[in-house]
Amino acid sequence: MYKIVFLFIFISTTVFAEPIYHEKKYPDGQGPFPTVLILHTSGGFRANEIESWSSFFLKEGYAIYAPNFFERHGITPKTRKLTFTKFRKPIEKDLTEIVEIMKKDPKVDSKNIFAVGFSNGGFWATFMAGSKQVNASSSHYGVWQFGPSQTADLKGYPAKYIKKDTRPLLILHPKKDQVQKYGRVKSYISKVAKKSLKVEVHYYEKGGHAWHNKKYKKGVGYNREIYEDAMARTITFFNKYKR
Repeated sequence: MYKIVFLFIFISTTVFAEPIYHEKKYPDGQGPFPTVLILHTSGGFRANEIESWSSFFLKEGYAIYAPNFFERHGITPKTRKLTFTKFRKPIEKDLTEIVEIMKKDPKVDSKNIFAVGFSNGGFWATFMAGSKQVNASSSHYGVWQFGPSQTADLKGYPAKYIKKDTRPLLILHPKKDQVQKYGRVKSYISKVAKKSLKVEVHYYEKGGHAWHNKKYKKGVGYNREIYEDAMARTITFFNKYKR
């Protein structure tokens, strides 16, 4: 007599029933409103920064959605590189899910969704344009390279997201950036600008990384004039691509 042994293998996967944490704000009125997806820095989801960035768009009649793409994955400022390696694919899915939620929001004009990202968020704004999920994106002092520690997981991103038929992308970058240094990122930015005529680039002679943050006032960073100009350029760019 033979004994038959059945082997059951259970594969455990994490399924999230809820989308990642996000906040939303609307201008006065009934809507639907054109809406901006605001993507935070490697400093994480900071309420004061979200409020400051949001204020520019709300005044111009845009609603905003601001997701925290660090929290679910346990990413911190110290482990920020995991954003682009271990959690790159999951975050792509997280942000895609947020866009689908935006489109179902009756106060959001689903034909006019945009994305703006700062530093780490600039990487994701590039993804949103390259994946054609938004009308247009804007990257402020965005992440374009990872220095000597670059690995196979990091190599080529976010430039790889951009194809000839990308959605419009505005790249705003300071030449005195001490984090994403001009000398290192210029070739990557030039590469995506050559790939598509829908990529626009503007370099600032003044200001530096995190030009919005007073914490960097003493160094090459904070510059209120540059900050306001960058936001104004972004809003003008988005207005250009409204439907």
